[in-house]
Amino acid sequence: MLLKDSFMIEAPVEAVWALLADVHRIAACVPGIENVEEVGPDTYNGALRIKIGPISAAFAGQVTITERTPLERLVAEVSGQDKSSASLVKATFTGQLNRVEASTQLAYEMDIALRGRLAQFGLTVVQGTAKKMTAEFARCVTARLAVTDADQQNQSLGAA
Repeated sequence: MLLKDSFMIEAPVEAVWALLADVHRIAACVPGIENVEEVGPDTYNGALRIKIGPISAAFAGQVTITERTPLERLVAEVSGQDKSSASLVKATFTGQLNRVEASTQLAYEMDIALRGRLAQFGLTVVQGTAKKMTAEFARCVTARLAVTDADQQNQSLGAA
């Protein structure tokens, strides 16, 4: 199943990349992410609590960043398992940053293979859940970058 979406962030591409490159800071913006732990170079273990349709799941899994092109592109392989629903997920995430004047467009694509009880819900239900998660993620990223931007402006004014 292929999911694609994009959203605009009112921040320069450099600031957005710096946030994306900081796994612990960006993980805090992903709804349901818990216990992120670095286990090797560009490899992280963690958990994702999610509700798809009437089923709640807690996926324990791993993310490995396989490609980084600073200020442009990030690719990661994701795998996880939820024991309660006997579901497995494998996905490839590709994020692309595009400078649009003083803002940044973040476009993403996720190629997802889902097996087990959660797979029965199909594309429509999974897409609905993904859209909600993307909207929450976008709000969080925008808020974090706005706070950083405001802090930098206050520091500049204080130094003047």
